[in-house]
Amino acid sequence: MKNYALLDQNNVVTNTSIADDNWDSTGWIEYFDTNPAIIGGDYVDGYFYAIQPYPSWTRYEGTWVSPVPYPNVYGFYTWNEETQSWDSSETPFK
Repeated sequence: MKNYALLDQNNVVTNTSIADDNWDSTGWIEYFDTNPAIIGGDYVDGYFYAIQPYPSWTRYEGTWVSPVPYPNVYGFYTWNEETQSWDSSETPFK
């Protein structure tokens, strides 16, 4: 079984499918678990991306990267787009 993504004219993922080798995949792009296609995300320079989480984040090899690295300190943090920084949080979900 293989994973496939269907893109629109803007390279946005509109559908995904799992099919065997006998399936006609014309017009579909194969993807792998290491770089999954997500409906609503897009395909740029050979990589699938989820929907951009924040306007300040940039693309890098299939992932979105914050302008400031995630803290290398024990705890939970959430991104603050207004201050362009990571805020300490009591839980992983704020």
